[in-house]
Amino acid sequence: MSRAAQTHIAYVLFLFLNQHMQWTLPFANDLNPMLRAHQQLLEAFGLPAATHRLDPVSQLVLAMISTRTKADIALPVFMTLANRFAQWQGLARLEKQDIQQLIAETTFPETVADRLFQTLRGIQDKCGTLDLTFLGTRPVISAQAWLEKLHGVGPKTSAATLNLSTLHMRVLVVDTAHHRVARRLGLIPLQTGFQRTTRLLNRLMPDAWTADEAEIHHILMQMLGQQICTHNLPKCDLCPLRKICVFFKLQAVKAEGAS
Repeated sequence: MSRAAQTHIAYVLFLFLNQHMQWTLPFANDLNPMLRAHQQLLEAFGLPAATHRLDPVSQLVLAMISTRTKADIALPVFMTLANRFAQWQGLARLEKQDIQQLIAETTFPETVADRLFQTLRGIQDKCGTLDLTFLGTRPVISAQAWLEKLHGVGPKTSAATLNLSTLHMRVLVVDTAHHRVARRLGLIPLQTGFQRTTRLLNRLMPDAWTADEAEIHHILMQMLGQQICTHNLPKCDLCPLRKICVFFKLQAVKAEGAS
């Protein structure tokens, strides 16, 4: 058998193991791949600075504005809205086209405006006011289910509302960068979609983690995805996780087969 054929077989076997074996083997906390990655990221980046917590409705608004929009654009847009409306009821009273004009710098202003319009009014219809603090008395799964019944609210937005706000509940936020890193590392199968990724990573989260660890892990994975494990031309040689990364090993196998 030629060396190229051997390499191809090794590559296919490697893919199969990544896609299937990881989800049949139980992980003790000391073997949990998420925990291992977390510890190495802490060593590489250090402990992230504490962030200011918004009330749940404000965090919901920020999360919706941030959809596919970089933080350096989303944050100023959010601050403009927050400064203009002392209470979010003022934003909820606007028509969709007026909201769209206010958030025109976001990536999908028409879509986000529609979501904000329907979501804020949906909360008012259900609760009689724009207040989500009651979710803090519910289990995380119940609180997420309630939020995700609102128009345009998916796993990322619901998790951000619960974990990053003053509610500070134990749920892992997964954004696009986090999703990309998790797939490349092999924490989840490579072809896993965004919503299923969020569910799987929350199941993989170590039992001992609190809301703090969940938030820190998200920030560290987000940093890695934005700075090193980028969509195009990832800087694998600079990655602190390259020794445990499935994507890095696959590239090495491909390079060997091409040589």
